[in-house]
Amino acid sequence: MNLSTIKITGNLNKLMTGTLLTLSTLFLAACSTKETPTPESASLMLVNTSPTPATYNAYINNGLANQGAIPFGGALSYLRLNTGENSVKFTTASSSESLITKKVTLENNKAYSLFLIGKEDKLDYLVINDIITKMPTDKASIRFINLSPDAGALDLVIKDGAILVGDKTYQASSDFIEVEAKKQTLQIKEKGTGLVISELADADLKAGNIYTILSIGMVTPTGLEQKAITKLISYK
Repeated sequence: MNLSTIKITGNLNKLMTGTLLTLSTLFLAACSTKETPTPESASLMLVNTSPTPATYNAYINNGLANQGAIPFGGALSYLRLNTGENSVKFTTASSSESLITKKVTLENNKAYSLFLIGKEDKLDYLVINDIITKMPTDKASIRFINLSPDAGALDLVIKDGAILVGDKTYQASSDFIEVEAKKQTLQIKEKGTGLVISELADADLKAGNIYTILSIGMVTPTGLEQKAITKLISYK
């Protein structure tokens, strides 16, 4: 069982209650003036969930996006990009030769998470629009994404308690939901069998904060494949 946490610097925890605002919306609103029109832009976060020991460099529109190679479970904080098509390329840490290059279309005032999935010659992207419709106040807001390639449907549960998010197949994401703001152990279980794949022991979920919980890695790894773990991304 493993607990791994990433803190992402961003404004997702400043979303206004009852609106469909994301990171870029608030940034642009703060910077715009009557005299100077604000150019359209969006925000993109990158996360490496490819279940191998490889580390990667990421290039956006031919510019290197990371300072150090991105390991399994590693993430890059939100980058402000132009709207429309943006080219995203991943290479090994020691080469500039493309392993995968794809166009990602971004809309104005929206924030997205791009997950590198698959492995070897079957790398791919999963892009999710990061939308929260209600700002948490006295509770925490979480979502769950199943990115364990060989897992069946998974449930996110409170240890010895209720199911928070149920029946998420590979690449499926839940909406953000509110949970009690306190330390609690969260488990990811196989739907049906109840087998615990991994857990977040004493996860400190704070009131007003927003989190993404990922199941990444292989349930049954072979060779050098990464074993399934739970990754907690905290938006600060």
